[in-house]
Amino acid sequence: MSTIEKMREVADLLVSQRKFNEAYTIYDELFRQIWGIFGTVQCSFPDYSNSSVGTRFSFDHMIRKQYPEPAVNALFLRMFNINLSLALSEFVRIMYGHLQCISSSSQVRREISPDIVLNEFAVLYTFVLQPVQQRKLAPIFSLSTAIVDRSNRARRITSNYPRSTVEKLLVENAQKCKTNEWKAINHLLFDYLLNTGERKSELFRKLTSIIGPFSYRFQHSPYHSDRYKQYERSERYKQQTASSSRTFYSTTATEEEKNVYYGQLIGLKGKVTKEQVRSKYIGLISLYHPDRVQHLGPELKELAEIKSKEINAAYDWFKSKYHI
Repeated sequence: MSTIEKMREVADLLVSQRKFNEAYTIYDELFRQIWGIFGTVQCSFPDYSNSSVGTRFSFDHMIRKQYPEPAVNALFLRMFNINLSLALSEFVRIMYGHLQCISSSSQVRREISPDIVLNEFAVLYTFVLQPVQQRKLAPIFSLSTAIVDRSNRARRITSNYPRSTVEKLLVENAQKCKTNEWKAINHLLFDYLLNTGERKSELFRKLTSIIGPFSYRFQHSPYHSDRYKQYERSERYKQQTASSSRTFYSTTATEEEKNVYYGQLIGLKGKVTKEQVRSKYIGLISLYHPDRVQHLGPELKELAEIKSKEINAAYDWFKSKYHI
C-alpha cells in the first residue's frame, strides 16, 4: 500500500465523520503533490521538444502526445513507489474527495475561486470517462497547467480555457455520465452549484435537466448515501471503509480483536512467520519515518506520527504475544 493510498484513506475516514475541513487539508496536499508531478512534466515539454527535434511541428506534436505517460510514470515510481495506472486511480479518488470537501464546507468554498473548482470537475470527468487501464494525460494537460515551486509542488493550477468553454465541457460530460457508474459526480457538481448560489445559472439549469426532476431531493442532504454508492463500488471504497468504520480501543479490545485489528494494520494474512511479521513492520513503519514526511505540512506530519504510534503498538503486541 503506497503512501498516497494511506493518506487518502485517512482523508476518506474524516469525510465519513463529516470532518470536511480536516479531510480537505489532506486531500489538498495530495492533490498538489500529484499536480506537482504533472506540472514538472508539463514544464519540460518545450525544452524536451526543442533539444530533441527542433521546431518541426509534427515531431513536436508526437512528443507531446507520447512523452507524458512514461515521464510521469518514472516520477511516480521514484517519489511514491507506485506506477502511473495506480497513481491515476488514486488521483481520481483524491479529486472526488477534494471536491466533496469543497462542496460541503462553506469555509473551504470561500477560499477557492469557482472557476478553479469547475475546471477541477472538468478534469475529474475527463479522467473517469477514459478506460481505467488506458488513461492518457494529454487531455488533462490540454485542460489545465500546473505552476510548480522549487520543491516541485503545485502552487497553482490554471485553466487553459475560458469558463464558457469549461461549462460547455461539463454539460457534455455530465450527459455521458448520466447513466454510468460515475453519475455521482453529476450530483456532486449539482450540490456545489447549489451551495454557491448558482441556482439561476445556465450551467445549473442544464445540469438539472440532465439529472432529472428529482435532483432537488439532494438539496438539503449533502451526505445522501445513495449518491455515492456507485463511486464506492467502482473504486472498492466500500470494502475499505467497512474495516475502518468501527472504532478500535486497545485498552478495552479483546485479544481476538487485537489480533484482527493489528494484523490488518500491519498487513498480515493467513499463517505468517516471525520473520514475516518483522519484515512487514519494517516496511510499513519506514513509510512514516520523519525523513519521509518532512516536506509535508504540520497537520500531515502529526497524522504520520499518530500512524507510527499505531504501527509500533501493533508490533509491540505481536512481539509480546509471539515472543519475537
